[in-house]
Amino acid sequence: MSQIEDWSGKPETLGLEADGLRRAEAILRKGLEAGIYPAAVYAVLRDGKIAAAGAMGVAQHDGEHPIVAEPWTVFDMASLTKPVAATLLLQCVERGDLHLGMRVVDFLPESAGSPVGAITLFQLATHTSGLPPWKPLYKSERDSAIEEILATDLEAEPGTRYAYCDLGYILIGEILQRVTGVKLDKLARARIFAPLGMIDSTYCPDESVHGTIAVTANCPWREGLTLVGQVHDANAHSMNGISGHAGLFSTAPDMARFAVSLFYPEEAARLGIPALLKPATARLAATRQTDPAVGGHSIGWFTMPNGMLPRGDIFSKRTFGHTGFTGTLLLHDPECGVTVILLTNRMVNPADGTNIGRIRRLFANAIAGTMI
Repeated sequence: MSQIEDWSGKPETLGLEADGLRRAEAILRKGLEAGIYPAAVYAVLRDGKIAAAGAMGVAQHDGEHPIVAEPWTVFDMASLTKPVAATLLLQCVERGDLHLGMRVVDFLPESAGSPVGAITLFQLATHTSGLPPWKPLYKSERDSAIEEILATDLEAEPGTRYAYCDLGYILIGEILQRVTGVKLDKLARARIFAPLGMIDSTYCPDESVHGTIAVTANCPWREGLTLVGQVHDANAHSMNGISGHAGLFSTAPDMARFAVSLFYPEEAARLGIPALLKPATARLAATRQTDPAVGGHSIGWFTMPNGMLPRGDIFSKRTFGHTGFTGTLLLHDPECGVTVILLTNRMVNPADGTNIGRIRRLFANAIAGTMI
């Protein structure tokens, strides 16, 4: 299991009030009691050090011996897979393997003649491709999800509209595989998980670790089934669990390592954690790359003025982050040096997500409100 205790700090020494952190945890417990999710794990970092962490609820509730959530419980990260894919994309930019102005057709010659072929990597990564936000690829009668996407009509001229889009990141995952010649899960392992010591992060978890995984449920393709170690997203499941838009399973300690590497290079160097990106490249991930009149997105992350960014009311406008449909969140404010990680399995509850959105914002406010 990934351990974080050896790089933790006392809240007060990191400029956070301990009483306020306890109030923030109480918000998560209220969500648990209200049935919004059966399990939650969180971690709060300040200047790259763990200021607070906790786990609550039951990760697996079936059977005679329910499995209690622990700090190292594995969660289906859902769309928090996208920042991982975007990081791999930016690594390819650094290596000179590609540039963000290149088009889909430059990598997928079968897209010639399709409107999708002219879309750039930049547009895919910032959700400005013009593709529809979603499509039930798992229902397609074509040979592959990629073939179905390439046959999809655009809803807007590329670059003119922001529409959060799984299809674009599915294409990014495919392009990464073709550029590197390495399957996406193995590429993520080689370039991110292994170097950072993210030993519990993977696609398609082995059955031997299923006892550590928080369950999900209510997948429209697998109605009535409780899922353990199978990705909740139906499109990702139809792609054998490996995609650029969903499929990652991870833990709060592992995501803390990911955050330290990307957001706190000095602390990462002290801890012996390699930097995933050079500083100039990391700015493409940390700052808005789109015209604010179109939307708020960097290469991989929600930024202001994106309404999908649950920064609350106190964190600065430089805050960026990402959520996952299953109930996950990674949020970072570079202005105050605070990172918030919140992992839940809210899809055990078939609610539409309004309640988890409220919890995220209340939790963000409570964490921000602890800053001294």
